[in-house]
Formats: sequence, C-alpha cells, structure tokens
Amino acid sequence: MRGSSRFVLTAVCVAIGVLLAVQIRSTGNLTSAVPDLRTSEMRVMLMDAIRQNQTMQEDLEELRRKVRDYELSVTEGEGALGLLRTELDRARLLAGITPVRGPGLIITLSDSKRPPVHGDDPALFIIHDEDILKLVNVLRAAGAEALSVNGERLLASTEIHCAGPAISINNTRVAAPFEIKAIGNPAAMESSLRMRGGIVETLGYFGMEIAITQHTTLDVPGFTRPLRFEWAKPTEGR
Repeated sequence: MRGSSRFVLTAVCVAIGVLLAVQIRSTGNLTSAVPDLRTSEMRVMLMDAIRQNQTMQEDLEELRRKVRDYELSVTEGEGALGLLRTELDRARLLAGITPVRGPGLIITLSDSKRPPVHGDDPALFIIHDEDILKLVNVLRAAGAEALSVNGERLLASTEIHCAGPAISINNTRVAAPFEIKAIGNPAAMESSLRMRGGIVETLGYFGMEIAITQHTTLDVPGFTRPLRFEWAKPTEGR
C-alpha cells in the first residue's frame, strides 16, 4: 500500500515536471515569435512605404514634365504670336497703310512762271501727271521706301492721271504746287533726280520751279481709306 502510493506520487511529480517543461518551452517559443512577427510586419510596412514613395516620385516627375511642357508651349505661343505681329507690321508697312518716319527728301514742284513765247504750247509750262510719274519712278529706282504727294500716300495700286487742271491721286484731286515726300537715302535720291538729262533738268528747261531739300527725319502718312479687292483673290495653297 505504501509502495503503491509512492509510485503514484512519483508519477504525479513526473507529470507535473513534464507539464512545466512544456509550458516553459511554449512560453519561450511565444516570446521569441513576437519579435519575428513584428519584424515581418515592419518589413511589409517598409516595402509599402518604399512603393508609395516611388509612386509619388513618379507622379512628381510627371507633374514636372507637364509644367515644362506648359512653359514650353506658352513660350512657343508667345514666340509665334510675336512672329505674327512682326509679319503683320511688315505687311502693313509694305502695303503703305502705316505712317512712317525716316530720312529723305522733300521735293516741291511749281508751274513755270515764264510766259510762253509766241507759238509755244502753254501746256509745256505746267506740271502734268506724267511729270509726277517720272519723278516718282526715279525716286523708287533710287531706293525710296515710302512716298507721298500732297499728303496722299502712294501705294502699288495708286493711280496718277490728269483730271482737268488738276491731277488725280488715289481718286483725290491735287494741284500745284506739289509737295513730294520720299523716305530713303537722301543723297542717292537727290543724285538720281539731278543726273544729267534727268527729270529735274528737263523740267527746269521749261522754267518749272523745283526745290529739293534733304532731311534727317520726315514723316510720310499712311493710306487711311479702305483697301478693296473685287477681282484679285489669294491663290489657293499660298
């Protein structure tokens, strides 16, 4: 009886020891598993943060690219607009609808005060449309860039023809004395006018009064009335 009790007590002690050992091992495993779990979670969080940062960097670079594109488009737009303005100003200048200023000549022409000799044609002693045309052509050949006659700007389409006792320029009647303004090289233009056998010598032969003055600055008005083209149209594709 006493031996049996001792056996039972021994078995109980062994069982308690085994349970304690298992409990201690389980506690140790749980304790060591906590850092491993935290490390794994932190690794996942770190990888997520890295991916998010990379995505944000890509988004930021995309925004920077768009800003550069916008800035470039604005710059190109301003450049194109500036070019268009320059071309428009040049076209207006060539068309003669813009007032201009520069060096040049002022030529004043008056009819002859010399009385015609018996038998002379009186028409030889007054300024005609063809005289204005010849003088204008000489000035243009000498490099005149802008011309006006009695305030009328001369265009490529300007007509100069006789209108009774007056001359019609741009459908406006003008009469002597005629004041012609020409912007260009003053010396070159005056030299062309005064060349031997030229327009000045020819008009002077009949007593026409001609005064030529050089100016460092003079103003030539622009053509102010509407320009209309009824028949001429832009060529397709130009």
